[in-house]
Amino acid sequence: MIPGVEGLVAQATDHAFADGRIEAIKSDIQEGKIKKASEEFEAYFISYLLKVMRETVPKGLFTQNKMGEVFQSFYDEAIGKESAKIGGFGLAQYIEAKLREDEVILSREGKME
Repeated sequence: MIPGVEGLVAQATDHAFADGRIEAIKSDIQEGKIKKASEEFEAYFISYLLKVMRETVPKGLFTQNKMGEVFQSFYDEAIGKESAKIGGFGLAQYIEAKLREDEVILSREGKME
C-alpha cells in the first residue's frame, strides 16, 4: 500500500460506515456483485480523498458559501465515480481480487451463506 494512505483508508471507511454505504456494499457482495461493490468503494474513496485535499487549499469563488460547497461535493462525487469506472488507481481491482479470494476460501470451508 502507498505510504501514508492507511490513515486515509481508515477515515474513509469510518465515514462510509456513517453513510450506510458499507451495508449496500455488503449486500452487493452477498449477491455476487463484487466488481460493482469494489468500484463503488473506490469511487467513494476518491471523492473523499478529493474532499480532504480540497480542505487544505484556500476557499475559492465557488466555495465561499454553502451552495458552492454543495456543488463542490457533488462534483467530487462525480469525479470519484468516473475515475473508478475507468480504473481509478487500482483500489477496486485490489479489493475485488481480495474479496474473490476470500469468497473461494470461505466456500471451500463451507462458511458461505
